[in-house]
Amino acid sequence: MTTTNSSRIHTIDQIRGIALLGILIFNIQTYTFFAFLRPEQVYNLGLDKPETYGPLQFLISLLVKGQFYTIYSFLFGLGFFLMWQKNDQTGLNADQLFKRRLWSLLLIGLIHAFVFWFGDILHKYALLGFSLIYFNRKSISYLLKWIAGLFLLMLLIQFVLAVFLPVTPQSIVENDKEFDKVIMEVLDTWKNGTVLQVFSMQKLGVAMGWFRAVSNGLISFIHFEIMFLLGLIAGKTNIFQRISGLGAKLMKWALIILPFALAIKAIANLDALQIQLLPNQPTWEIFIENISESIGSLALTFVYLVLLTSLLSGSSSKLQVWIGNTGRLGLTNYLAQTLICMLLFYGYALSLGGKLSLLQSFIAAVLIYIFQIIYSNLWLKYFSIGPMEKLWRKMTYGK
Repeated sequence: MTTTNSSRIHTIDQIRGIALLGILIFNIQTYTFFAFLRPEQVYNLGLDKPETYGPLQFLISLLVKGQFYTIYSFLFGLGFFLMWQKNDQTGLNADQLFKRRLWSLLLIGLIHAFVFWFGDILHKYALLGFSLIYFNRKSISYLLKWIAGLFLLMLLIQFVLAVFLPVTPQSIVENDKEFDKVIMEVLDTWKNGTVLQVFSMQKLGVAMGWFRAVSNGLISFIHFEIMFLLGLIAGKTNIFQRISGLGAKLMKWALIILPFALAIKAIANLDALQIQLLPNQPTWEIFIENISESIGSLALTFVYLVLLTSLLSGSSSKLQVWIGNTGRLGLTNYLAQTLICMLLFYGYALSLGGKLSLLQSFIAAVLIYIFQIIYSNLWLKYFSIGPMEKLWRKMTYGK
């Protein structure tokens, strides 16, 4: 494990830096419209071809969707513990400072969501983050019981939704029609609207996002909380400082879990290939998809964390340092991805929205990420902290 004089764990920065790429690869589909459209709509609108779109979307959904936000959630819980521990050891009021940090993050996230991009995750992290102050006082066995309980709750909610709120092919068609009207209005605004018109549309996206999250049983929020708690456990057990001794055992489990995780996650994403498991029973098909997505994403996140930690620990190549520096500017780079995509894809700027295939949008995400690596490392040549990180720290500590 490589650390600086201030005991900064470089591996954590590097994992965060890699997670930024995964988040961008998935989020860029919002700006290129693929996130809103069903495969048949993509083909009817001429945005892509079935022979390339279906397989690539399946692979992105299988390998990227869900895992990297979940990794970020794990790092958020771990980061809380490391910050709390440092402040407590220096005699500061660690709980009070973290509350201020969360209120600050909530403000940043709400501005980001309602003005710039409705898909913001920061305000959700801030709201859920207050639970960490409570759980930090609890034992590891208590946290593990909560994780198990949250997982079972997630399964129970999905079962209750399937039993008491079943869907029919007719209701799906009707809901799709209503949803499509709103989506087409949003896409038209993004392609042809002014800056103010695009900004005003974001609040509709926030409302739709929360509505869909609630109607889907708050699966994503339960995921975040589970990973917060796992990150907290990792901090309490000093897992990153002990990785040299635990690495072989964890790697063995990760390799055992990997094929099962891929198979389970694949079931949830067959719709990208226009394959239906239960075409005449949409209620239970949705149930199976949601459960498979939940279990598969969590399992693959564990595998990714183990593989990345094992591969990155104990070495410090130039590429690792560059990616680590990108991760050090995690908040800055997350927000910068929005600004860059606004300039590239909205109609008032370069207007690339709706003009790129899925493969081209994937390449665009990689190029944006390379640009972020370059400016992150240039920035840290002259400054010790990113601009948004500095603002967040000032809002937390008042200096």
